[in-house]
Order: sequence, then structure tokens, then C-alpha cells
Amino acid sequence: MEVFRRQITLRPVRPGQQSDVLKIFAYVAATLVLAAVISPWLYQLGKGLAEVTEDKQTNGAVRFLADAAGRADFPKFFDRALMLSALVLLFPLTAWLRLGRPPGSYRDTPWSLRLPDNVVVVDRGQPLRRNPQGWLQFGTGFILAAGLLLLSGWLMLQAGCFVWRDAAESTRGQPNKFPLEAIDWAKALKKVIPGAVVVALVEELLFRGVLLGIFLRAMRLAPAVASLSFLFAFVHFLQPPPFVRVPDPESSSAGFYLLGQIFSRFANPLELVSSFTVLMAVGVVLAYARVRTASLWLPIGLHFGWVVGVGMFKAATWPVLGLPEATRWFVGPTLREGLLPLSVVMVTGILVHLMTRVPEPPASYRS
Repeated sequence: MEVFRRQITLRPVRPGQQSDVLKIFAYVAATLVLAAVISPWLYQLGKGLAEVTEDKQTNGAVRFLADAAGRADFPKFFDRALMLSALVLLFPLTAWLRLGRPPGSYRDTPWSLRLPDNVVVVDRGQPLRRNPQGWLQFGTGFILAAGLLLLSGWLMLQAGCFVWRDAAESTRGQPNKFPLEAIDWAKALKKVIPGAVVVALVEELLFRGVLLGIFLRAMRLAPAVASLSFLFAFVHFLQPPPFVRVPDPESSSAGFYLLGQIFSRFANPLELVSSFTVLMAVGVVLAYARVRTASLWLPIGLHFGWVVGVGMFKAATWPVLGLPEATRWFVGPTLREGLLPLSVVMVTGILVHLMTRVPEPPASYRS
């Protein structure tokens, strides 16, 4: 760790590097505003498509979109508007970050996949390097994250906080208030694995590959990791409260109303402790794994393991209803909420530290 602290402190900081971080936060804010503006229009378009195509013969793609739009509520349309806004604004953000920059070095830039040299951002931050132990680190990260998480889930099952979906009552005798259903492990795996692969790859390439490299150009290691982890948690926290209803989904202010409901979660101490703090800790561990190995193999493995663990446990269990209110601070309705999952993430981070060794900085970074 000390190697990278000296590395980041010794190299000069350009004013434009610090502004890049502000540009990224501005991009997130602009994405939220644009999604709030276009979500009512998207809602009307989707419901109109469902109404027009009802009881009519159409091609498969249109039928699929119409059926999905007919079933979806306004929060689902807002979520799709958020994704569309992020994609649309990504192109001006890319141009904004490169504005006035000289060409960079292709081989040392952490976010240049196969781009030509003249369009790559200047080389700053910790560059990603070829990792001959990549698959080993990926497998280790997966086993470590999924293993510890599922072990904690088993302990919570024994404590009576969760119940198997095919059981009438928990180990502590609390009744299962959800419909009993058989647990199909093969079906759950087929459902969880593809999504987990996509999430782990895309989010690690974006957050720990691209954004952490940008943050490390602008600030020292600890503030860079903390700032990016806050952004990571903030983005994942942008979910509306359960069962939220928008009074008039077709109103031009419907998106801003839902946005207000989403931000109201930040005023709930239980939400902040049981959910946001866990997301922050996850971001810190993943960023630290990237820094310790100068590659993305370990963070991808960790991320993949956490997503698979949460998904498989959710597919096999129900939360026990009617537990004391104080219990919710320690155990939430899933394995990613509560102080107990937070402690599991922290233990995982400690093991990452013990299992890894700080790589030597590249020659271009040595003083």
C-alpha cells in the first residue's frame, strides 16, 4: 500500500485531472435529470404500444415489447429511462474528458481496450497490467466471496432469520408465511449465472477499470477509493422504495416525483446502515483488490461470487416475517443488507489484503 501512496503522491497533479472527477459526478446528476424528464414519455409510448397491438397479429419483437410494456409499472419505465440516459450521455462525457488532452500511451492506459493511440486519454493513474495468475485469482475471489456469503446465509438460516422455500417453518419454529415451493437448484443456477457474469464484467470494467484509473489521476489512493466507492454505492442505491406508487405516471413531473421518493431513502437511517454502507464496503474491497493486483481478475471474481451467492440464496429461501424490529439492523431481507453482511464483506477485504502483495510500480512511475 505504501508503494502506491508514494507513487500517487510523487507524480504531479494537473488541474484537469481533478475536474475529471467532478465531470463524472456531473454526468451521474445529468443522467438522473434526463431520466426524470423522459420517463413519462417513455411510459406513454410503452402503454400506447401495448394498447394498439392488443389482440392484433404482430411480429415477435413488437409483441415481446408490447407485452413487457403492458405489464410494467412506472418505476420499471424509469429504470429503462435511466439506462437509456446513461447510454446517450456517455458519448458527450467521453468527449468532455478528452477535451484538450494530448494523445496517451496505448499500452499503459487502463481503459483503452483496442482504441487507437490518438483517441486514448493521457496516461495517469495506476495502469492495469497483464496478470499471469488471472484465472487463479478469479477463482480464488469467487470461492472467497461466494463461500463466506453463503456460510453467513447458512448461519442466518440456523438463527431463524430465513426459512427454506420448501419448509413449513424455520429452524426456530417461526411459520413460513410465503407459499411453499420446491427448490430447483439447476434452474436457479441457469437464471443467476448469466446475469452475474454480465454484471461482474461490465461493472468491474467500468468502475474499477475506467473510473478508478481516472480517480487515481486526480487524488491520492485513499480518497480515490473512497470517492469511487461512494459513487458505486450511490448508483446501486438508486432504487425506489418497495411498493411505491406514482399518482399520475403520465404527468410531466412523474419522473421527478419518483426521483424524490428514491432520494427519501437517504433520510432513513436503517436504509443507510443496512444497505448503503454494505454497498460502500463492497466498492472499497473491489477497488482495493484492483490496486493490490494491478488487474481486474480478482475484483471480477469477488463481484461474480457475491452476485451468485446473493442470487442462489434468494432463490432457495424466504425471509422470516414478524421478527423484532431491531433484527433488521443486523439482517435484512437479502444477504446484501444488514450489519452481518457488512461484517462478511469486511472479513473478505481483510483476507484480500492478507492474500495479495502490492506489485512493483512501473518504471515510468518511479522517482
